[in-house]
Amino acid sequence: MYIEQAGLSKRLIREYYGPIVETVAGVLIRDGRLPLGLLIKNTKLTAREVKQALVVLIQHGVVTHATSKEGMRATTYYSANTRTVLRLQRAGLYLALVEERMGKEGVLVLRTIMGSGSVSIGTVKAQLGASEWSRAAQSKLDAVVDKMVRERFIVAVTPIDTVTKEDKIMEAETVELDKLAVLPTAKELVVMRRKINDMQELEYSSATVVGIKRAAEEEPDGARASKVVLGPDGRTLVVANGHAADGNRERHHETVDQTQCFRVYFDRLDVFLRNQQLVNYFADKYNSGAGAIVKAMLRITEPRTKTCRDRRSDTLSAAQIVNQLPHDAPLADSIDTGSDMFLQDLASNGTDRMRGGASNGSAMSPAKRTELAFALLDVVRADASGIVSKVDERGGGQFQINFDRAAVALRDTWLDTLVHERFGSLHARIIRVLRENHKLDEKSIAAAAMMPIAACRERLHDLALAGFIDSFEIARTVDRNPSRMFYLWYVNPQKQVRAAMRYVFKSMANIFDRLDKELAARAPLVAKTRRADVIADSTLLTESENRELVALSETRRKLEVANVRLDGMLLIIHDINPEYTRI
Repeated sequence: MYIEQAGLSKRLIREYYGPIVETVAGVLIRDGRLPLGLLIKNTKLTAREVKQALVVLIQHGVVTHATSKEGMRATTYYSANTRTVLRLQRAGLYLALVEERMGKEGVLVLRTIMGSGSVSIGTVKAQLGASEWSRAAQSKLDAVVDKMVRERFIVAVTPIDTVTKEDKIMEAETVELDKLAVLPTAKELVVMRRKINDMQELEYSSATVVGIKRAAEEEPDGARASKVVLGPDGRTLVVANGHAADGNRERHHETVDQTQCFRVYFDRLDVFLRNQQLVNYFADKYNSGAGAIVKAMLRITEPRTKTCRDRRSDTLSAAQIVNQLPHDAPLADSIDTGSDMFLQDLASNGTDRMRGGASNGSAMSPAKRTELAFALLDVVRADASGIVSKVDERGGGQFQINFDRAAVALRDTWLDTLVHERFGSLHARIIRVLRENHKLDEKSIAAAAMMPIAACRERLHDLALAGFIDSFEIARTVDRNPSRMFYLWYVNPQKQVRAAMRYVFKSMANIFDRLDKELAARAPLVAKTRRADVIADSTLLTESENRELVALSETRRKLEVANVRLDGMLLIIHDINPEYTRI
């Protein structure tokens, strides 16, 4: 863990939960796993304060705990999860995407659950005052909750949620070792750990939705059974109004358990944020039509994509993709395919857009629309990143999205952007040359980047000191004299990610410091705006005070935009990076 990451995490906890909770979480972040006794000793707080702080942190998923047997007694260890803490500043993005897919009712449910950490649906309805709503509004809320549970926007809280992955592995290894009479060999350990990993993958891929129960519903009076048949177990079934029921005229339907506690499934919500960046990647690289094609593919795969851990999507047919496209999709925009003809208007078969080529997808015939969609599918499939691949030729083609390659492409894009903004375009050019050609010496890099060797050497050392590139030594002689060696430069993705993460955490901390400084400089004015008389009559503020408030609002908006942008980079290089998600 980085010092900047620990400092940012503690700052976020203090802002959301208060100073006492920050003290407890800060000790866990600094010292790692600790039992309750050492935690009380290191925090210098009372036992009651520490226990109450742990309840808050466990309730919100920030702290996990596991019990370990030490001799004749069992000790509970607590540890902090900084990834959950860093997701706190992503709450606005989560609420926005839920509103897009679930409406205002989904936002109300998600905000209530996020505020409580984990809570039952019955409690959510009580806090929202749903009992006073109309019957239609209550039915709509129930439908939204059911959809959120089935699509895993929220998941049921289980006892194993508070146990880390490492503790689960250690517990499973202990169970397997207890089955053996003697100590296992190295080969047996490998087999045992592979078995544990397979069990975890099977549990992850399970399609069972926890929190759904079957409820019996009696048929209304006067309902007539249209057909009486025998079920597979020999019991009499009555098919009434299109539904099968037992002989006692009861129908069963699945509903959300109102007493089951649910929590927000952030890993699932990160899928939508990752997909949005993937759409922007193709839209910026080619055109908005290519982005629309990729968006349609992702919308089809989203119901089956659990988290960003999934390596590949399901196979999609070309017909599915075309049918998923909205009618107003801008398929006819000009596109750069990398050929000699820079602008090609697909809608007019090569006619320049300046001469009136159609640009609105809704004005096209279905045949022309399908033709454009197939052409754009070929464009995104031929992309050098290999994100979209064609796995079969049947039915116009069967396509698949490789999420591992998508993560690498998005990561490289963010790293190139970071190098360009921090050092300049020449440094970013060197990074691209090394990524495409792997290991090169100074002369080859200077020739490929089209710059003098002296300038290239200076920029190579800048990048090496910042951690974005690394060098490899090849000795010419046995004595390994530095003056008689080849030095090959190359890009080390892991080292790049670590350098970028340190920069991102430090930049986020600087944004919070700047915001605190701006608020402190205008503290009397901010306090004045909160007075009841000023709230009732805004004319009590002078013209200069209004200008100061406008300046403060503009500065705050710019800082929030910068923080959201850095958080988008953190999502790609840290949260969905295979180095961190598949430990």
